[in-house]
Amino acid sequence: MQFAATYIEPTPSETLASLVLANEENPDEPAYLALTRATEFEDSAYHFEVNDQSNSSYEGLASVRLSRTSLVVKLEPDKAEELGNPDFATIKVEFDADDATFAAIKETLRQVFKGFDILKVA
Repeated sequence: MQFAATYIEPTPSETLASLVLANEENPDEPAYLALTRATEFEDSAYHFEVNDQSNSSYEGLASVRLSRTSLVVKLEPDKAEELGNPDFATIKVEFDADDATFAAIKETLRQVFKGFDILKVA
């Protein structure tokens, strides 16, 4: 799955870190990726959601790679199979963010994936 984010909402926080990347061009079926974690609890799991609540899970990501213009998320093979959509095996989101927004994206992802060895920043 691949889309260009027209909506970017990074929310780093000491209680709940959240990143939402969405393409709102089709309001009836928006493409989006949401990554969250209750950061107030050190041993909490991260949660991800793709396009709607039925495509969500706690943990199950093999890798998350952030570059200045994109985010590539790869699901663990069994998690992609569980969601029932082979397009979700790799999710690439392209975006255009100013420096402050990109810094917030990076900090949010660091909070969401703290303690999990899956985040790579290029």
